[in-house]
Order: sequence, then C-alpha cells, then structure tokens
Amino acid sequence: MPARPRAALPLASANVPTKQRAVYEALRTEILNGALKPGEAIVIDSLAKRFQVSIIPVREALRQLQSERLVEITPHTGVRVTMVDVASLGEIFAMLGALEGISAVQCLPHLAEGNLLELEALLKKMESSAQKGDRAGFEAANREFHLLPCRIGGFTRVEQTLQSLLTEWERLHRSAFPLAQPPDMVAANQDHRAIVNALKNKEAAKLGPLLARHNQTAVEHYQKFAETLK
Repeated sequence: MPARPRAALPLASANVPTKQRAVYEALRTEILNGALKPGEAIVIDSLAKRFQVSIIPVREALRQLQSERLVEITPHTGVRVTMVDVASLGEIFAMLGALEGISAVQCLPHLAEGNLLELEALLKKMESSAQKGDRAGFEAANREFHLLPCRIGGFTRVEQTLQSLLTEWERLHRSAFPLAQPPDMVAANQDHRAIVNALKNKEAAKLGPLLARHNQTAVEHYQKFAETLK
C-alpha cells in the first residue's frame, strides 16, 4: 500500500513566527518520532511544495537540523536523515557531564537569589513528577534544570551545544531504547538536590564531580540495557 502523503503545514497561523521555524519544527518532530527514518533522503523541492514555501526557508530549516546532527547535508549529493549510532551513547553523556560542570562553575559569580528559587522550583517539579510516576513531566523539568546554569552564566554557545546533545540523546533514546526501563527518578533527584546545595554554597570543587557522576550513572544504566540487545 503506498504511504499516505504527509499533510501540508499551515504557515499563516499567528502562532508560527516564521516559515523557516515552522518547517524546522515539523521536520524535527518527524525525525524524532521516526516518521522520517534514519538514512532517508530528503528532497528540498518536494519539501517546498509540501509546506507551500520557497526553497529558502527549507534550506534554512535543514541547516538548523544539521547543527543538531539530525540531518546530513552533502554537497552535490543531497540531504539525508542522520543514522542512529548507539556507540555514541558514551560520548554524548561524557560531553553532557563536562559541559554541565563547566556551566555550573561559571555561573556561580552571577548566581542570584532569584536563580536559586528557579532551580528549587524545577527540583520540586522533578520531585513531584517522581512521586506521580510522571516521566514526561520529569524529563521536561530535568532539561530546564540542566540548561539553566548556562543561561545564568551567559554561556550561549555552551547552551546551544547542550541543546543539540540533548536532542541527539532524545532521538537515540526513542530509536534504540524505547523498551528500556528509565533510571530511577528518586535517585536522580538526590543528585539534583546535591547540585543545588553545591550551587547555594558556591562549592565550585564539588560541582564538576557531581555532574560527571550524575551523567555517568545514566550512561551506565543504558549501556547495561544495550548489552542485553546484542
């Protein structure tokens, strides 16, 4: 049976800031949920017709997706959805741990009472989500918790890199570990509480090891599951 054509995206809505953003968000969602498969070719002219736009916003959207390692753009060859590589798991979490540790230390001189209240609020959301068994709520608050030190310290490049790594991990998780039992949220929140306490007390020496261990715990959890798939 032929595949059902994907619907054209309405671009006139006031909720869509730009055509490029609308195309980007639609394609990103389709890559993350598997509607666009790893290795699948992407034809720019076809996308322009589908979304009823010129090729310019399509190209801009694809460049943004390339920066997140979701597509590969090869000159004179074309565009393809990036393959999923389980072997990248360790590298992703090592980079997350290192960059989060750097951001946490560098934000200390800029840390204000309002920032600590924001971190506490995110931690409470994660603790509440853990009690309810709300994995989606936990993950949303967890993402903001780990990005906040970048914003406090003004580390925009680090934040962009972390966003890209988190997106790459989200796709890898959905593709390779959909059946894996997630790490214990309560144990993760114990780490989060220790991180907040170290920030409050401006204990720079503790932050790097805390965040490195936090990410190492996660990667070991999924590496064990990956071993069961071999």
